[in-house]
Amino acid sequence: MISVREFAVLTTQDGSFSIDRATISDADFAWLADSSRRSAENASFINVTGRGTLTVQNYVGVLRLPSGNEIEVLPKHTHDLDSVHGSRQLLFRMIAQSLGISPRVAEAANLKVLNRPFTEWMAETFLREALVLLSRGFRRDYLLTETKERSLRGRLHIARQMRAGPADATHFHVEHDIYSFDRPENRAIKSAVRMISRQTAVASTWQTAAELLNLLGDIPESRDFTSDLRNWRSDRLMAHYEPLREMCSLILTGRTPFAVSGPNLAQSMLFPMEKLFEGFVVRAVQKALPAAFQVHRQPRRHKLCHFGSAQWFDLRPDLLVTRDEEAWILDAKWKILHGVEKEHYGLSQSDFYQLNAYGQTYLGGTGDLFLIYPRTPGIPAFGKPFRMQPDLRLYVLAIDLEDGSVDLSPIKESAGRVVDNRRSNSSAVGLHT
Repeated sequence: MISVREFAVLTTQDGSFSIDRATISDADFAWLADSSRRSAENASFINVTGRGTLTVQNYVGVLRLPSGNEIEVLPKHTHDLDSVHGSRQLLFRMIAQSLGISPRVAEAANLKVLNRPFTEWMAETFLREALVLLSRGFRRDYLLTETKERSLRGRLHIARQMRAGPADATHFHVEHDIYSFDRPENRAIKSAVRMISRQTAVASTWQTAAELLNLLGDIPESRDFTSDLRNWRSDRLMAHYEPLREMCSLILTGRTPFAVSGPNLAQSMLFPMEKLFEGFVVRAVQKALPAAFQVHRQPRRHKLCHFGSAQWFDLRPDLLVTRDEEAWILDAKWKILHGVEKEHYGLSQSDFYQLNAYGQTYLGGTGDLFLIYPRTPGIPAFGKPFRMQPDLRLYVLAIDLEDGSVDLSPIKESAGRVVDNRRSNSSAVGLHT
């Protein structure tokens, strides 16, 4: 397996190997280059830069090639050459938080599979959660079935009974409900376990999957992944299924722009790094704010402009935080800042334009905006906000990639000021009365 990080160079030429440069075979290069030409989605993952040379883009995860080779792409979170273990641990941690995997399971998996690719870590984590769910009990549901019985059971199907004729006069054509494990969530879980058993290269994972398949023997496998995942229920009675939902979808569908198809080819798993970081930030913000605050991901409440009666171009910030009538805009940026003030610390003018547009439409030009970057050794400490408009402020914050902590005190302080103002206004009204 080849382990590199975002924007690494893959080449057929011999040379020194590092986490930013690796050598691949001519056959693997030809397949990657051909896939890039044939698919616009695949082209977003790789960029052919020259004869025998290509660059991977900002996707992380594992790509399995038809030759059987694997390319593992890890996050690039500093300018220095990080160890593969450190970058892999960061990837596991970000995926665990983004998917809502419990810290207990995530930490145990990190210790055991740190030398394995992401797909094996995901398989082991999924099987652990499936065993926990099995110990709590799989849910059953009533399933309507049509059968032919010697005694009347359920509701007689009159039309079928009349079409049967005298030759079938000793049987009743009936419909009745059975209390069955055959429901979309259980079918999807069993199919994911079956897929793991076929693809894993780790003996202990295969053994666990085989044992789990025996325990799930009465549950049929999914015939339509998309339909079963779409019909996965999220009500109160299904709350204990939630830890498996995202992982199950990932294992069955791959969610990858690289469609590696064929009867003998394993599935790849690749994440757009911006989306993965956004999910990491969403979970961190939800943990950092009290329950009175609502966190809305990718809202679509406003358009950028009107053309006649039509509205054009969605304005979709990563996060909209609300409390009563108050609102704050947060945007996550997977970029590395530095300490050079002459270069604006690496801050992008286009990002500031984007946040200004959000502030005008969502906040009416008054309020607080936030840009959240990964905390790295060279990131400066911005002690005060940028003034966008007289009443529109932009804070630049850093999130800790180790524990997901982020300082959201400006939100809490501004919310507190609003509460104090309301109380003082109420007191003034009472005195006046």
